[in-house]
This record gives sequence, structure tokens and C-alpha cells, in this order.
Amino acid sequence: MRHLKARLLALAIIAIFAGLIYVNWHQLRTEGSYSLKLAAFGPVGVVGGLFILLFPAKGGRPETTRDKLIALLVFGVGLAAGLYNWYLMDPGFFGR
Repeated sequence: MRHLKARLLALAIIAIFAGLIYVNWHQLRTEGSYSLKLAAFGPVGVVGGLFILLFPAKGGRPETTRDKLIALLVFGVGLAAGLYNWYLMDPGFFGR
């Protein structure tokens, strides 16, 4: 119960960004176009939300160098997931 607000916020962030990713994929399937920014940065929100859900005490502004490195690592994992999502949406963009 200590971190209930942080966990509820994390669930909201995950739901919103997962919904945006779904809308982007739906737009790609129906119209043949997609949002490049959403394809790359949508998974960053999901990964960040999962991080806050699992470690609610780490939410907020990073204070120590260790916390800053953890935040950069979470952002990097989210960005890698976003690039993979973008690749799955448009492999032709990457020369394939």
C-alpha cells in the first residue's frame, strides 16, 4: 500500500502507451501508413511504465549516479524495443 499511487500511475502509463502502439499498428494495417515517432517511442513508455510498476521507489527524479545510470538503461531498453517495433512495422526502411 506504500506505493499505490506510483503503481496506479504505472498501470495508466502502460495502458496508454500500449493503446497508442495498437492504434499505430491498426493504422498501418488499414491505411498503410504509420507514425514514425510513435513506432520508435511508444515502447519506451511501456518499458518505463513496467519499470515504475516493478520498482515504484525508483520513480521520480534520479538523485544518485546509480539512479541516473538505471534511468538511462531503462530508456535504452525502451528505445531498443522501439527500434525493433519500427523494424517490424517497416522493414523496407532499414534496407530489407
